[in-house]
Amino acid sequence: MLKYPMMDWSVVLTVFRALIATAGLVLIGRLTFARHAYLSTRAYVFFAMAALSFLGVAYWGFIHLSDPASGLAVTHVLETLYAIGIVGGLWEHMHADRQRLKDSQKLMEQRRLAFNVAQKRAQELEILAHITRELTSSLNLREVLQAVVDRALQLGEADAVAVFVPNKETGELTDFYLTSGAGDRAGPQPTPRPNGLTASVARTGEAAFISDAPHHPLYEDGLYPDLRSIASLPLRLEEEIVGVLNISYFRPHRFDDEEKHLLSTFADTAALAVHNAVLHERIATLAVTDELTGLANRRRFLQSVRAELQRARRYQRPLTMLMADLDQLKQINDQNGHAAGDAMLRGVAQCLRSCVRDTDVPARLGGDEFAVLLPETDRNHALTIAERIRLAVEDFRAAINGAEIHSTVSIGVVSRDGGDLPDLPTFIHLADDALYRSKLMGRNAVTALEAPPAPPG
Repeated sequence: MLKYPMMDWSVVLTVFRALIATAGLVLIGRLTFARHAYLSTRAYVFFAMAALSFLGVAYWGFIHLSDPASGLAVTHVLETLYAIGIVGGLWEHMHADRQRLKDSQKLMEQRRLAFNVAQKRAQELEILAHITRELTSSLNLREVLQAVVDRALQLGEADAVAVFVPNKETGELTDFYLTSGAGDRAGPQPTPRPNGLTASVARTGEAAFISDAPHHPLYEDGLYPDLRSIASLPLRLEEEIVGVLNISYFRPHRFDDEEKHLLSTFADTAALAVHNAVLHERIATLAVTDELTGLANRRRFLQSVRAELQRARRYQRPLTMLMADLDQLKQINDQNGHAAGDAMLRGVAQCLRSCVRDTDVPARLGGDEFAVLLPETDRNHALTIAERIRLAVEDFRAAINGAEIHSTVSIGVVSRDGGDLPDLPTFIHLADDALYRSKLMGRNAVTALEAPPAPPG
């Protein structure tokens, strides 16, 4: 039989160990250079240790190839260093993987927070867009201010909201327009004080957010014991302050940066809406107001006469019209200048306002001609009011360039019951006739037309 030589298992074991060592070194090398971003210096030290010891074992074994036993001790040392390098490298890679996992989780959390913030911003923008459409859908100042209050109450999750706008005559924040509260939590709101928060915000144009109102210097006087927190924001359009928005809380409330930004953006939107409404109101007022005297103009007066004629006929109520003329206006202008004439016209307007009721409509029809519409007024009461106006104008004095200016007024009165009221042109014509009769009597007089005779029964 043929005999095969015995296999040298030591050679096989050596080759296997060499392959395993090479594979381990290649693995560590690939990990080291592929994931270097998270590796520390120790990882490179361990890799260098494994690589050098691997080369050392190979070199030392080649030198003692004929007598392996003579280099056995050195080989064991190098193999130990190799094992330390491999194990240390793997440990460093495990640590790097854990760090990379933490960073990935942190990045995912940041992305989640960023997504939530973006989603919240989108919702806020949608809310603000809806609010903008709502606020700009009306040019009625009262409606706009009410919408501002309601939306601020909702947006700020507040207990009460107040809007202050400047007085159109004085410019001061004295008009307390609206207040609204959430349920039963609404209470008295801080009204503007000369040195208070609202006045300060209106003066500086800077928003104020007070989280602890009871201990704030502006509220230490205890005038508002229920107030715990308040945000006061200017309604500013460019450099003009068109109002102040106060958002109040009767419970502790902290204003974070996001809420401050949201409320400030809302205030800017509200400012534009309020400005447009105020401007529209001014234009509408100018359209029906006499510029010199501030009384209703001819257009507004005729509108009022039409409405009151219909009402008086429907409910069978009396209606009276006064037609008045300032006597000798041309002479006053010729002798003292038009400034004197304007002063007398303003004086007549002042007398009319002081002698009639809030429900009456005094007007300047043009030039030196005035009129007063007196609803619910019979002939006797109308004559009393007309005589009061005549005496007031007669007593009025205006000083122009050192000269005292005065004049008188002629008045015509026409009064009818609801069933005897003529149409509008005839009503005015009758009042003109009565005025003309006062002029014929020598001016500074009151004349009333007699009522038409009652129809036979």
